[in-house]
Amino acid sequence: MKKTTMLHLTAALLLAPLLSAQAPMVPAAMLGSPGGAAAAPAATAATAATLAAGAVAPDFETLDINGQTVRVSDYKGKILILDFWATWCGPCIASFPHTDEVAAKYKDQGVVVLAAGTSDTIEKFKEWIPKNQPKYPNLRFTFDTKERGSPDFENRASAKLYRVKGIPTQFIIGRDGVISAVVVGNSPGDARAEAALAKLGVKVDAATVAKGEAQLKESAEAEKQRAAELARLAANPPPPFMTDLGRLKGAAALPDFLLATADGKPAKLSDFRRGKPMIIGLWSAGNGPGDAFLARWNGLAKAYADQVDFLGIGGYDSLEALQGWMAKNKELSFRVAHDGLGKLTPPAKSREQMSPEELKAETARSRAFYDRTISMQIGGVLTPVPTTIAMAADGTLIGWSAGFGPNYGETIGNLLLRAGVKLAAADMPKKVTTDAELKAFNDERAARSSAPRVKMLEPGAVAPDFTTTDLSGKPVKLSDYRGKVVVLDFWATWCGPCIASMPHSQEVAAKYKDQGVVILASCTSDTRDKFESWVKANQAKYPDFVFSHDPAERGADRASAKLYGVGGIPQQFIIGRDGKIAATVTGYLAGEVLLDAALAKAGIKVAPEILAKAEIDQKKRDAMR
Repeated sequence: MKKTTMLHLTAALLLAPLLSAQAPMVPAAMLGSPGGAAAAPAATAATAATLAAGAVAPDFETLDINGQTVRVSDYKGKILILDFWATWCGPCIASFPHTDEVAAKYKDQGVVVLAAGTSDTIEKFKEWIPKNQPKYPNLRFTFDTKERGSPDFENRASAKLYRVKGIPTQFIIGRDGVISAVVVGNSPGDARAEAALAKLGVKVDAATVAKGEAQLKESAEAEKQRAAELARLAANPPPPFMTDLGRLKGAAALPDFLLATADGKPAKLSDFRRGKPMIIGLWSAGNGPGDAFLARWNGLAKAYADQVDFLGIGGYDSLEALQGWMAKNKELSFRVAHDGLGKLTPPAKSREQMSPEELKAETARSRAFYDRTISMQIGGVLTPVPTTIAMAADGTLIGWSAGFGPNYGETIGNLLLRAGVKLAAADMPKKVTTDAELKAFNDERAARSSAPRVKMLEPGAVAPDFTTTDLSGKPVKLSDYRGKVVVLDFWATWCGPCIASMPHSQEVAAKYKDQGVVILASCTSDTRDKFESWVKANQAKYPDFVFSHDPAERGADRASAKLYGVGGIPQQFIIGRDGKIAATVTGYLAGEVLLDAALAKAGIKVAPEILAKAEIDQKKRDAMR
């Protein structure tokens, strides 16, 4: 399916439910890109590196389920595997069978495992441990009393003493109390801990040691690459705003687009201009831009009213919804308008109930609606909400930015400076973006976009192997799953359709895992921080996913683009046991069973009625082209 078609399609069918949420949502994060086991990040503010081999293991107290104090120093003279975990951490729980096997295998040589719970509540530990301890007789379960939500949470041992970034993390501690190795993440087949034990004099068979040493080397190399990429981004951060908005290039005049006043009268942008620069905000009419965004705008609009105008435009909802929002937010320091479109009337039938012909007509109707939205009028693109657009006094585009976050101060500060506003010291950005930096960024982006694109791989092609990293930094290769049927799912945290597709993909994974189906959810075109935050919050919903992250992030070397030719996400490649691509699935719409049918092409047994429905689903896709 063509990328442009899916953009309109997803906007029409996914935007309405997204905008009903309380928080500002991202309607344009749809199909299309922006320019072993995992480990969950443990909540911590620590920025220093995790305690490494060669350091003395700090002593600290935990409690067991009976209230007995257990210290690291209690095991001096033993070889201790200190395993930090939490009840909410899926990878931690998944690692216990393997860790228990290791503990049982080497306990006669003085190896013990202290499973020290962290970053969780005492209530959760007291509930989980009694239920599960019998499964793992060789693990000593305890918990840190500095529980999540307590005043001294930041002083818990995992964060303050060991500076752990993700769990499960294991510290292999020698009989002398010195850390011999650190193993982040753990799964069946992981021999890193055993290789570390061998270095401490434990008798481990040579093949296991060799395997573990190779895995430790791979982990170190992956961490080195990640550190290099982070250093590169720190040295050359992207500008906090963009100069081109779709087809509207920087310094070009904004069109005199149509909108409406807050009382519903037809208007144009020119009706709101007063000879000053203008900051335009686009957001959901009923939900607004969010409290933090609103507070920032109110403060700036009031402080610099003599130098710049602020105009908030509510869209994707009715005029009444906008007026209701305004009634709840009476102390506004800026003017507000409506996009004049209102809310797209929902169709009488659901997409599942429509025939292909009816769906074709509905697609045309919704496309016509979204083509008249403000950002489409300006630049021919649907932007996320909230969107901030800076316009000079002469009506030309200064720049724009999507969303709101910790870096918004840098964004709005730079845009205001470029508009000629004299800012107070408190409102100045930490770094003023120069024209040279913008040019370098735009030139690099232009070079990437003009470079010959790799054609997306088709069924029959051999799936290229590549390496990503899980939450712990442990390497994850496609070839790790040779002999399985792999659903290679390229996704990103900012991609609404990607997230919307995951519940169905989880259902499919659970249904067919007994036939050897695995989902490798490879995060692409996204930052490491956002990947870690999202997976921590959501991994429990998707127990049959293997989540990993491409350290190339949005770079040209990311596997999705360089090796597979992906131009939009979500994009799934179904890879057979022979390593060849058996089928592809582009995008996702609720109720579709195209993934099931694609698995059938890889030899998976799928019920005939599901295959029949997939044929109808494909006809509907074709109708929406």
